[in-house]
Amino acid sequence: MNKRRQRWVLAFLWMVVIFLLSSQNGQQSANLSTSLFKPLYDLLIPMGVSADVLSLIIRKTAHFVSYFILGVFVFRAFDTYEIALSQKVYLSILLCFGYSFFDEIYQLFVPGRYGSLIDVFIDGMGSLSSILAMMVLRKKEGLI
Repeated sequence: MNKRRQRWVLAFLWMVVIFLLSSQNGQQSANLSTSLFKPLYDLLIPMGVSADVLSLIIRKTAHFVSYFILGVFVFRAFDTYEIALSQKVYLSILLCFGYSFFDEIYQLFVPGRYGSLIDVFIDGMGSLSSILAMMVLRKKEGLI
């Protein structure tokens, strides 16, 4: 399999992971977050941190990180094309923001979940951060 195809497969597989996580109903999603971060809950709740606040921080951080990873995969896939760097950046951002937007619309139809423009913004900032970070690294390595 060539490099371009490999990179698009990785981006697509990560989109599937995001979709599957978005497909969980509200209770399943909450249970997953709580179980993955149980040590953090066990440490911070006795110190007076609200479980609801901690849950919100964990969920929003998960949005940012999952789309940070998507941004890496999508940018690297577009990086296999002989187009201007600015086009790679714009296309990557457009695809990641677009996927986030449609993912939030999809969540409107999942029981116990809701779509949020704030989540689209958080997702987009995650993608944008990874794309900018990769550009800075490439510049440091003299690749730009």
